Amino acid sequence: MHLFETEEGDKWVCIHCRVEEEEMIEAKGWQWIFDRYDQTLRCALCGHGDYDIED
Repeated sequence: MHLFETEEGDKWVCIHCRVEEEEMIEAKGWQWIFDRYDQTLRCALCGHGDYDIED
């Protein structure tokens, strides 16, 4: 998960949305803060985690 500083506050973005929404992220001027590998975090754009956990 990537943490970005945005005009609306900090937002977590999953690895998939980071690639798909790269143009929007750059256009809005979101600043990357750091990455965290935590399966409990959810993306602010799609609502999913980085990876699906299979039971």
